[in-house]
Amino acid sequence: MLDLRILLELLACHSTPGDEAEVRAVLEQQWRKAGLRVARLGDYAITATAAPRRGKRLPVLLITAHMDSPGFAVDRLPSPGARKSSAGLTRLGGAAFTGRHTAGVLKTRTGQTPVIIRRQRGHDDEFDYACEAVTGLHLPDDLCPGDRVCFVCQPVCTGDRIVAPFLDNRLGCWVLAALAPRIAAWASRYQIVLGATACEELGGFGAPVLARHVQPDLAIVVDATYEAVEQQVRLGKGPVLTLSDASVLLSPARRDHVRAALATAGVPQQTEVYNFSGTDARAFPHQGLACPVLPLLLATTGNHSPRETADLRDADQLVAAIACLAREFLP
Repeated sequence: MLDLRILLELLACHSTPGDEAEVRAVLEQQWRKAGLRVARLGDYAITATAAPRRGKRLPVLLITAHMDSPGFAVDRLPSPGARKSSAGLTRLGGAAFTGRHTAGVLKTRTGQTPVIIRRQRGHDDEFDYACEAVTGLHLPDDLCPGDRVCFVCQPVCTGDRIVAPFLDNRLGCWVLAALAPRIAAWASRYQIVLGATACEELGGFGAPVLARHVQPDLAIVVDATYEAVEQQVRLGKGPVLTLSDASVLLSPARRDHVRAALATAGVPQQTEVYNFSGTDARAFPHQGLACPVLPLLLATTGNHSPRETADLRDADQLVAAIACLAREFLP
């Protein structure tokens, strides 16, 4: 089992799109601890690379995940003299919850404040969001437009299952942290680069910068996906290879090659096919790169809500799958 303490540390981070510094710091610490060379690509991405082997240049395998999770940004400050302390919110990504309100955390320059996130029907039957201070507290005096709000995170682990917000995509970041001390021991034919991107949940700004900078020969994109019983995609049954979505379309030949490689290594695997949503995989062809791109995802339920659920065993199997693919070239 991967080190659960690192996942819990990542889940404690307040990391909405465009404000990923807390997750970035955890990853950089883990990567440097493993002896990798860390680089920042502005605010858009970070990379970690092992010392290159002597001799001829090896093809580059990039393994990437995104650091942000959906949240909210303050768009309307409290009215002067208002009796109730409340600020309007704009959603950043697809943050969703049931009911009229849920617990949240507001982050400003001076710290974090517990709040209640509320929603009500607005114009054109769309939801309107706001946050207000919990009973006995006030919103901070330094509140500014653009300050961020996320869900409260109180992870619950029961056996192999974890329930928490932000599993999309702290699970992927957990895998990146777990890979750091392992890649030096792999008998890989690739120079391996780990990458983490910003803003995947809103705009996907980070991945094109990462793709253009690294220019890999093979890219593996790690993310969360949906449990889909009708496609036999279930929690605890191994990593999910996306064959089709709004960002990638794998050929049957590519599918068969990957499935054969993982089967030979004894790694359980699942596949999914749909034509909506997507991952950072779209960035690579959009940058004119001809490399194969493999989305290897982790099944979850409650995606983008305060109660996402995942099976921790799937992360272990995903690490095994990546190690398997790193040992051979893809045609």
